[in-house]
Amino acid sequence: MLIRKAHFKDLPAINEIYNHAILNLTATFDEEIRKFEERQEWFETHHDPRYPLVVAEDNGEVVGWGSISPFRPRAAYRFSGETSIYVRNDKYGHGIGTLLLQELIILAKENKLHALLGIIVDDNQSSIKLHCKFGFQKVGYLKEVGFKFGRWLDIIIMQKML
Repeated sequence: MLIRKAHFKDLPAINEIYNHAILNLTATFDEEIRKFEERQEWFETHHDPRYPLVVAEDNGEVVGWGSISPFRPRAAYRFSGETSIYVRNDKYGHGIGTLLLQELIILAKENKLHALLGIIVDDNQSSIKLHCKFGFQKVGYLKEVGFKFGRWLDIIIMQKML
């Protein structure tokens, strides 16, 4: 398994993995699939060396991706980032999320970020356990802030100080 910086050529696989999550999971609160052009704009404007996008590659195929995004757009938040981890549905449980989050933490430290946040739907126990494994702590709980698949969803805010 290779964890590396994402390239433009990875965008179709990244988008496919994310669109599967939109249609099938509560891991994202998006409800409409993303077009390739939207993914391209996201790649070009939301990720740079300070806020990296990485992929997990297995035998030449992208099987997962992770990113750090700015937590909020205002300048005072510039030392905080929000993690996102998505794994291809046929590769769940193979340790890919662990490898991706481990790399993101390394890159966050290299880029002098001070805090990482995971905003996780409370029924996503695998993501909660993954973040706990790396020392993230539960620091907040927001009740019924999302509505997807006909039900209200709560989120947990997890934080790791770097």
